[in-house]
This record gives sequence, structure tokens and C-alpha cells, in this order.
Amino acid sequence: MTRTTLIVGYGNPLRGDDGLGQAVARAFAGEAAIDGVEALACHQLAPELAERFAAAARVVLVDAAAGREAGAISVVALQAGPARPARLGHHFEPSELLGMAQRLYERSPEAYLVTVGAGSFELGEELSPPVARALPEVIVTVRRLALAPPRSA
Repeated sequence: MTRTTLIVGYGNPLRGDDGLGQAVARAFAGEAAIDGVEALACHQLAPELAERFAAAARVVLVDAAAGREAGAISVVALQAGPARPARLGHHFEPSELLGMAQRLYERSPEAYLVTVGAGSFELGEELSPPVARALPEVIVTVRRLALAPPRSA
């Protein structure tokens, strides 16, 4: 069965603003839940997610971003991309997972990446004030993407 939308919030909740993605995913698994939408919080994007991507009609990924104004929200439509050469580690880029879903399951969903400029990646479980203030708007943005009609091809 194909889900309407899969929300994937990723990052390390013990590194300040890096926990934003997981905070958003937890919101959609709790008080901001939407029927037909699954939310998943994880530390990083791993190849095991390709199957879940392929089963979804739409994927919305949420992450914190370094090098941008703290609290600034950006939304980018994603396309399936090629795998990078073999490397150490277990982290994949969103476009790589979309490409993997296409290659392995012959299906790649409509996908978006929502990023928020991080103010701090210091040790701690609290979001920086600008990112904490942006959190409600991030949830509204992700909700809008999750409920939007499908893009035309």
C-alpha cells in the first residue's frame, strides 16, 4: 500500500539545532499528526530508507543547515540522483536515496527537502532561540507540503 506522505526528520538531537529534524518528525508523530502521513525521526539518512521512500507518494525531509542565517527556512524540490562512489560511513544524501529507490524498486516519490539555518551545533538538547522561534513555521511548511496535491509530471 502506498502512503500519502513520509516525513523524515533527521539529525542529532544532542547537538543543539541539529535536532530540529527529529523535533519536527516527533511533532508529526504526536500532536501535529495527519491521517495517512507517517513521520520518522532518525539520526542520518541510511540506505535502508530506500524501500520506505519507494512506498511513499511523497517524501518530505527536514534537516538543519550550517552556513545560513539561523532560523531561515528553505524548501527545495528534489530529484533522484546517482549514488556516490564507495565511501566509509553510512550517510546518504536525499537524492541518492531517491535514486536508490528508483533503481531497486522502480519507483521514486515526489520529494522535498526543508532546511532551517542552524545557530548552534554545540552539545545540548535545546534548539537555539532563532531555530526554536522558527519551529512552528517549519511545522506549517511541512504540513502544507504533506497535504499539497501531487505535482504534475
